[in-house]
Amino acid sequence: MNTLIKYTLIAAAFAAMPFGAQAADADKGLELAFLPSAREVTLLNEGGKFVTVDMKKLAKGDKCHLEKDAVIVKVGPGATPATTLVRYAAPNLAHGGCPFLTEFEISDEDYTAARAAFTAKTDEASKKVDDLKKQLGDKWNELTKTKQ
Repeated sequence: MNTLIKYTLIAAAFAAMPFGAQAADADKGLELAFLPSAREVTLLNEGGKFVTVDMKKLAKGDKCHLEKDAVIVKVGPGATPATTLVRYAAPNLAHGGCPFLTEFEISDEDYTAARAAFTAKTDEASKKVDDLKKQLGDKWNELTKTKQ
């Protein structure tokens, strides 16, 4: 049940992202990725962020914990050489975790691994949907109410 709630909240977070930003991802370089390992990160947001689960505010420079495979979004190059500035793009469901849209830096190497993991999962999901479409045939169009 806890897992269902977690994935529901993650899906809601993606739904809350502006549709214009999703449509313009090719132009603006918006990239999603999965954090390659659990780690403590340093909050870089100006003014800090509020952690709803813990009912407290984290100031810029405070540390918080992110789990492996947390969804992150590339913001741009980091201030430190060989780093990438990213944002945590999912809601926090555990005490001590990071608030939604926490900005932090990871190494370029870790970001490359994170992006590769995300791309592999999206390719796998696309393949499963295509296989399902083939299995269902015309029933797929009925179920999704699309016409070709």
